This record gives sequence, structure tokens and C-alpha cells, in this order.
Amino acid sequence: MKLYEGGNVFKTAEGQPATTRISRENVVPTVQWLEQLTGLNLVDNMLGSTGRKETSGDLDLGIDETKITKDVLIQQLLKRGVKAEDIKKSGDSVHLKTPILGDKSNGYVQTDFMFGDPEFQKFALNVGESDFKGVHRALLLASIAKAQGMKWSYKNGLVDRESNEIISKDPAEIAEKLIDGTVADLSSVETIVKKIKSRSDYEQLVADAKEAFARENLTLPESTALPGTGAWYRQFINKRV
Repeated sequence: MKLYEGGNVFKTAEGQPATTRISRENVVPTVQWLEQLTGLNLVDNMLGSTGRKETSGDLDLGIDETKITKDVLIQQLLKRGVKAEDIKKSGDSVHLKTPILGDKSNGYVQTDFMFGDPEFQKFALNVGESDFKGVHRALLLASIAKAQGMKWSYKNGLVDRESNEIISKDPAEIAEKLIDGTVADLSSVETIVKKIKSRSDYEQLVADAKEAFARENLTLPESTALPGTGAWYRQFINKRV
């Protein structure tokens, strides 16, 4: 399961990051500049925490894979004068070293054009009102799915663990099958934990997630599952600053 959390694709000749974080007030104007560059609807398809936090490590933008391919997008960018070294392709994404506000004097931010179903991507990569990143929500969903013989895929939804057949890409059905809840219950790490904490199989559901969180000196919000409060979380995040 590949997720995108912070731009790090582009490097300088010295091996240092060639892109930087972008402030929230510059996100939409930069994405609008990208719309002019590509001719694609992008502002309506910003994914994850893009534009929600004070700063973003990259711009995650959903692209309808039924309307354009990665190679066609790359050719369009090249025709518009983008340097080949400022474009990279990996998996389901095309990465672009993007001048902030369309002006290289402002520095660059990494843009990830993520190909798939933008409407499903908005659900799959949602972070909600949370102190956690989207990758943490995905790790928790994967842990819960695994404990019940399924897999979680940000691209395909719920997948049967043995046959790899897609069980569902419908958010409401996913919520029901995964945690016997609603789409709102799946909106963040905090709401998920709050929904499943009283289940008898809770420890089995979150076992993998706890291990993954521990590697980052994080814990699940089991005592105070309140979105956006951050009081319990800051003691752990401070260790990483």
C-alpha cells in the first residue's frame, strides 16, 4: 500500500530536497495555475490534507484515469515547456516539481497527480478533523481489515485477502463491513477508534496499527478519542520535532 505523505521525489545535485512546504494561502492559487497549465479540473479534486493544514508537504490532486493517462499528461506538460527533469512517474502518479504560485522565485512544491477515481480518492485519502496524517488513518484501516480477512486499498477499497477480489468501493458499505458504522465513523483515526473501542475484538482489530504507530512513537487515542484536540498527541509529536 503506497501513500503519499510529503514531497521527497525531487532532489538537488547534492541530494537535498529540491521542493519545500507550501503555506495554506498559496495552495489554491498554485493549483489554479496548474489548472491553466494542464487544462484539468484540479481545485475540486484536492486530496487528503492538501489545503487544510497551515502548510502542506506536497499537493495531492486526483486525476480521473478514464479521461487521461499518465503518459498523455506528461507529454502535455513537456509541450507546455516543463523540463523533463521536473517530471517523474511512479505507480499511479505523475510527480511535478511545481513553482509556487507559478513563479520559481517562490520556490517549488511537489505535486502528485494521483490517477484513479477522484470521488473515491476523496473518501479513501480523507484525513478528517484529526491530529494524525492520512497515512495513519490508512494504517488503522488496513489493520482492521486484516483482522477480518480483508485488505484495505486506497485505490480499490475493501479487497478479499485470499482472492484479491474487490469486495466494495462504496464508502457506506465499506463502513458497515469494516466497523459496523457509517462513513462519518471512518473520517479520522479518532472517530474510528471511538467507534470500535468497545468491541470485544478491539485488540485484534488494532494490533498491526499499534505496532506501526509505536515505530513513530505514537499511540492510538484510546482514552480521548476526540478529533482535533491534540492534547494527548503533542507529548508524542514533540519527540519528533
